[in-house]
Amino acid sequence: MRQVQDAEKRRLNIVRFGLMAIPPVAWAVAFAPLFLLANGLGMDWIGIALIPSLIEAIVVAIVCVIVWYGYKRVILPRT
Repeated sequence: MRQVQDAEKRRLNIVRFGLMAIPPVAWAVAFAPLFLLANGLGMDWIGIALIPSLIEAIVVAIVCVIVWYGYKRVILPRT
């Protein structure tokens, strides 16, 4: 019984770590090209790159939280 709980805890930790890593990566992928383009052309990079990429990162984080709770409540009890 103890081994099953440890295995479940390890799976939860792996999923949680993966879901915590996704939003910063999504932000960096969205921000970098827009920043380089706006900064290279001498435009306002805050309005062009920072704000849209932060909005995208927030949406991705919300989806990750939903996936986390779904995994914890629905998928994990089946195994």
